[in-house]
Amino acid sequence: MNVEYSKAFTKAVKKLSGKLLESVKKTIIEVKEAETIEDITDCKKLSGFDDIYRVRIGDLRAFFLFHIHIEGDTVIFEYLVSRGQAYDKKIMNNLKKLDS
Repeated sequence: MNVEYSKAFTKAVKKLSGKLLESVKKTIIEVKEAETIEDITDCKKLSGFDDIYRVRIGDLRAFFLFHIHIEGDTVIFEYLVSRGQAYDKKIMNNLKKLDS
């Protein structure tokens, strides 16, 4: 799959180090190599959304928007937030805007 990153996601990744950073890199590689969404470990579709998924990376949650283009599949990583922030009302509202 093709992978793109939002500014918010890139900024969050730059703050990481050590094992957590390696886990995020490993997940991104796994997404790039996946042929379908089902091939991605710990990936779940968020209920109430059409094209928004989350991937669990330790205590972090990476939210992404999955678009299917005629040329191929594209995953756009939007947010990387802690589990406690993952389902915050502000994040969910922003994801709903992206999903429409």
